[in-house]
Amino acid sequence: MAKPYQPPVSGQKFSDMYPMTKQGVQGNLVMDMALPIGGVNNDNLFGAQGTGTTNATVGTTQVIYHNLGVVPNVWDIQITPMGNGVVYLDPNNPPTATTFNVLGSAASLQFAWKIITNGPGNQ
Repeated sequence: MAKPYQPPVSGQKFSDMYPMTKQGVQGNLVMDMALPIGGVNNDNLFGAQGTGTTNATVGTTQVIYHNLGVVPNVWDIQITPMGNGVVYLDPNNPPTATTFNVLGSAASLQFAWKIITNGPGNQ
């Protein structure tokens, strides 16, 4: 059970992080964390993770659903192949508020993915 947010104790740079979770597809997470003291506002961070498989035809895009409700920046999406090959974002199909698209150097290549991005208005 998540604890309610508490401001940092004087002299500390960060407080403990108290995630506020919202259940969703593939373990989506919404959290509000305390950031450094001194002129930096708290941001809502949105995160999701899961696994996927590239298309059975090399060169064909594969849609992956993250369902965060915000459009992640491409640099917020981490992809880790779980076999021999490379998995990368499809440059012709940018991420949306619910999906991102991948291509692979091999057919049906399994991979893990993770997204941590800022919430609406904090991009």
